[in-house]
Amino acid sequence: MAERLLAVQGLTKRFGGLTAVDDVSFEVERGEIVGLIGPNGAGKTTVFNLISRFFDPTKGAIEFEGKNLLRAAPHEIVGLGIARTFQNLGLFPYLSVRDNLLAGRHTQFRGSILGLALGMGREEERAAVTEVMAMLDAFGMGALAPMPASMLPYGSQKAVELVRALMAKPRLVLLDEPVAGMNATETQAMGQFIRRVRDERGVTVLLVEHDMSLVMEVCDRIVVLDFGRKIAEGTPHEIQTNPRVVEAYLGEEVDRAPV
Repeated sequence: MAERLLAVQGLTKRFGGLTAVDDVSFEVERGEIVGLIGPNGAGKTTVFNLISRFFDPTKGAIEFEGKNLLRAAPHEIVGLGIARTFQNLGLFPYLSVRDNLLAGRHTQFRGSILGLALGMGREEERAAVTEVMAMLDAFGMGALAPMPASMLPYGSQKAVELVRALMAKPRLVLLDEPVAGMNATETQAMGQFIRRVRDERGVTVLLVEHDMSLVMEVCDRIVVLDFGRKIAEGTPHEIQTNPRVVEAYLGEEVDRAPV
C-alpha cells in the first residue's frame, strides 16, 4: 500500500493583490518521482518556496510525514528530511567537489561549530570525509573529488549539487529545474541520475522542470499548474492526452512543448 510522504492541501499564497498560488492540493507518495509543471508564472517555484518555508501561505496546509510543516522554521526543514536544489547553481565554485559535499553534510554534525573549530570533532570530520567519498564513488564521481567545482562541465556541476543535497540524508528532495541550460546528452544523463537517486537511495523526488522530455521520461505522476491553479494531475500519458492541458498550451503536444 502506498504511503503518503507529502500532502499539500488548499495552498494559497497572495502577494498584495497578486494570487501566485490559488487553492492547490496534491500529494507525493514515498518512493515517487513527481513533476510539477506549468508556464512561467504558474506558481511552481512559489509552491517550492512554501514547502521550504521561505514563505508563509495565505491559507492552506502542508504536511510532511504526517506532521504540520508550517510549524517549522526555514532552517529546520533540512533536519526534518527535506533538501532542495535551486534553478541557479549554488555550489562554492572555488572549493573542491569534496569540500562542497562536506558543506552539505554539515547538518548531520552533532558537535558545535566552536568544537569543530577547536579540533574537538576530528573523528566526526573524518567520518564525514569517508561518507562523502563513498557517496561520490557510488555515483562514479570519485575522481572529481579534488577538482574545484568551477572546473567541471555544467552538467557535472548540477550532478554534484544534487549529490550535495543527498548528503543531508533527505527523504524528499525538491529539484528546481535540474536540467536548465543542459544539452540533450546532459539532460538524458541527469534523468538517469535522478532515477538512481530514487531507486538506489530511496529518496522521493518532487521536481519543477520545463524540459518535457525529461518530465515524461522520469516522472511517475505530474501535477500541472496554470495561473496559480492546478488544472490537471495524472500519469505522463494522462497529462499528454488531457484536453485541458493541451488547450492551455495553445494546442501543442505537451511532450514537445516546454511548458
